[in-house]
Amino acid sequence: MATAVTAAVSFPATKSTSLSSRTSITAPDRIVFKKVSLQYRDVSTSGRVVSIRAQVTTEAPAKVEKESKKQEEGVIVNKFKPKNPYIGRCLLNTKITGDDAPGETWHMVFSTEGEVPYREGQSIGVIPDGVDKNGKPHKLRLYSIASSALGDFGDSKTVSLCVKRLVYTNENGELVKGVCSNFLCDLKPGAEVKITGPVGKEMLMPKDPNATVIMLATGTGIRPIPLIFMENVL
Repeated sequence: MATAVTAAVSFPATKSTSLSSRTSITAPDRIVFKKVSLQYRDVSTSGRVVSIRAQVTTEAPAKVEKESKKQEEGVIVNKFKPKNPYIGRCLLNTKITGDDAPGETWHMVFSTEGEVPYREGQSIGVIPDGVDKNGKPHKLRLYSIASSALGDFGDSKTVSLCVKRLVYTNENGELVKGVCSNFLCDLKPGAEVKITGPVGKEMLMPKDPNATVIMLATGTGIRPIPLIFMENVL
């Protein structure tokens, strides 16, 4: 963005001088001027010594206000933040993998009473109970929403997640459990859950009905994809 610079030079009236009294330039790059007092110099012109006063001023480019695409599309983000999360309740928590599966995956439904409006393709944050090894509250983890905007019960008052329990053995032979995934998979109906968000607009369907959409996912990340098609295509 260009910066306009104007330089003005004033001197006593004389018929023997051809100096320009004002000139302007436009610089393509940012120009930084240090704050200094005005300087006066004596110069010689046509055999006479005159006093010249010079001053340089800049005109900052006008700021262009950008319209938020989130507001334009009616997408709500970060209504609830970590310092003031929404307190929901677990209504349902069901293991959806068999006993002989290599891991556990659970489908859970939380009440929102319509206070956490979201779109298919967005995510919510969950703050697990307890503190970390430093004695500080756990930080939030983001999970893709696994329900349509109407929720599993069709009343727009719930939000669902599909979570795989993280359990592994580290290099020291110690059993390690993921903090938030185990917190969620162990939830009992009626338990409180701290929810933040909703967040994200990268996976929202484009407005153009003829747009080509390619979707890739791994593991439980695939759960939102059929919901997107159910609500926007079928």
